[in-house]
Amino acid sequence: MRDFLRSPWISVVVAVLGGIALGLGVGRLLSAFSVTAVVWTVIGVVLLWWAISDTRKSRPGTPESETDGSHTIE
Repeated sequence: MRDFLRSPWISVVVAVLGGIALGLGVGRLLSAFSVTAVVWTVIGVVLLWWAISDTRKSRPGTPESETDGSHTIE
């Protein structure tokens, strides 16, 4: 299971789902304000943020890199 979460494809899938959720939420917000639209927008932003931060962790040479098996401690 851990290797599945380290796969670069998981970031692609999460980014696509985040983009769809964000587009759905913003589209609904433009037509009429609702709590559902806000929830979809927030879910989309969180998923896109996760995909971007996960990509940085898998890139060697960045401060957040965890390719050597270590974890970032702040």
